[in-house]
Amino acid sequence: MKQGTMNSMKTLAVIILIAFGLNTVSAQEATEAPDAEKKHKITGTIAVSIGNDTDETEKSGTDTTTIRMGKKEIIIIESGNDKHVDIRKSDKEYDKDEKDCDSDKFNGHWSGIDLGVNGYTDENYDMYGGLEFMELNQPKSLEVNLNFAEYNIGLQKNKNNIGLVTGMGISYNNYKFDNPYTIRKVDGIIEPLALNPDNYEKSKLTVSYLTVPLMLEFQIPVNDGSNKLFISGGILGGLNIGSHTKVKWDDKKEKERGGFSINPFKYAAICKIGLKDISLYATYNLSPLFKDGKGPDLTPFSVGISFINF
Repeated sequence: MKQGTMNSMKTLAVIILIAFGLNTVSAQEATEAPDAEKKHKITGTIAVSIGNDTDETEKSGTDTTTIRMGKKEIIIIESGNDKHVDIRKSDKEYDKDEKDCDSDKFNGHWSGIDLGVNGYTDENYDMYGGLEFMELNQPKSLEVNLNFAEYNIGLQKNKNNIGLVTGMGISYNNYKFDNPYTIRKVDGIIEPLALNPDNYEKSKLTVSYLTVPLMLEFQIPVNDGSNKLFISGGILGGLNIGSHTKVKWDDKKEKERGGFSINPFKYAAICKIGLKDISLYATYNLSPLFKDGKGPDLTPFSVGISFINF
């Protein structure tokens, strides 16, 4: 058999061997430093090297064959009876860290914990003669949200910077009254109940919701793509799952549970802006707190900070 034919058969055998073991080689590359070089004996004078050093191709009197397989490039260098096979990432592939290459899915920002404050807008107490019995102690009217589920839908084919975000959460809204009043329901109508100001300590209304958002999120890579600034906005729906009042006086507490004519559903606009896992958020209700004609006309809002993106 001619020498040229023998060399071609050896080259073909090397290619078949490389194709068969390519997955194993790729696994080794993922766990070792990019510049590390390993050599494994295949036959007497044939070696396989994993690395980026291609100085062998510049030597005179050598023949070079390049084969591309997926994201890998196989370079076969023949010099006399010696053959070296170099495996590396193809120059045509997008140059990115392996960690970033794996992050090819859109990842939104909903799940986590929110801490904020509640407030009202468009307050109307006309049916009570202007008595503002639910006026708030704003700094102590706190909101705590536990957003425990998140689902993301990417809207770009080749990028991961725009998508829809939904999920589920539980919201606890505390409205602490600034004046010595609590509320009660009489014949379906909310009425104020005056408290003794001498021993009064605090009074509040707590409303809980099961929430579901639908937001459109835009992400802007910063710091060479290591972080992302994000902006999102959309609609937040809520199902009222409970409410109660609490009054404290002379180190005594009294809690009363009930519906208090609160709307069973709420609809709110929501927006977020943040970096990595920390963001600021704001919500504005598109529905009043109480059913129409059953209580004062109050439109809740909240502002706060979100963190610990699960």
